[in-house]
Amino acid sequence: MSTPETTCRCLVFGCSGAIGSAVCRILAREGAQLALTYNTGEAAATSLSGELGACLVQQCDLSNMDDIRKAVRHAAQELGGLDALILAAGDVGDPALYECAAPGNYGSLEKISAADFDAMMAVNVRGALVACQESAPFLREAGGGNIVVIGSIDGVKPVPAPIHFASSNAALRGMVEAMSKELGNYNICVSLVAPGVLDAGSSRVLSSAVTDSYLEHCSMQRFGTADEVGELAGWLTLNNTYVTGQSILLDGGL
Repeated sequence: MSTPETTCRCLVFGCSGAIGSAVCRILAREGAQLALTYNTGEAAATSLSGELGACLVQQCDLSNMDDIRKAVRHAAQELGGLDALILAAGDVGDPALYECAAPGNYGSLEKISAADFDAMMAVNVRGALVACQESAPFLREAGGGNIVVIGSIDGVKPVPAPIHFASSNAALRGMVEAMSKELGNYNICVSLVAPGVLDAGSSRVLSSAVTDSYLEHCSMQRFGTADEVGELAGWLTLNNTYVTGQSILLDGGL
């Protein structure tokens, strides 16, 4: 576990996306040591690593359990251990399904195949589980730390979204709550950050019907930003010692 006198050693899954890169910049600003993973965004990950001076960048497919195990172990080896795991990677599925998922529109339920569902769960749920399983022993060895999962408001109160996406995020919420019970005795906190609609990242696949309805009901009358998600995730990673098992909504008062 990092202290004010030591540097936090962080493994970030999903560094090439809008939220993941925002988290990485905030952690680097605060002096954290970073190991980064990406799946398909090699150019963005390489550029970010050069910008931040991260010691390690790895390709990792969260649907591939061997990839995850190698990424965690290599990161721990290079950093000399781990104090934090940040999961900012995930699958949003076919953008066309978000056109169906509009208020009052009976659409995505009939269009989601078993293969769509399984692929979503393999990345968003099983991939997250394996990353936590592999990382937890290193956090325990360090005397504690933080696991921060970036999910979505759709796992708490669907915005709406395609049913398999909402289901995978609801599963993440349950996983975080259950893990917090197992890991608390080892001084490991587990938190879920659940953003609402943002002005960047995967939110851009949402239909105008969804985004218009969101703004109508959002107390702040605007979309969130990746930096706002990054600041919260960064605080949980570097400063949190007691918040655990919680799903923290970052939705502007929906």
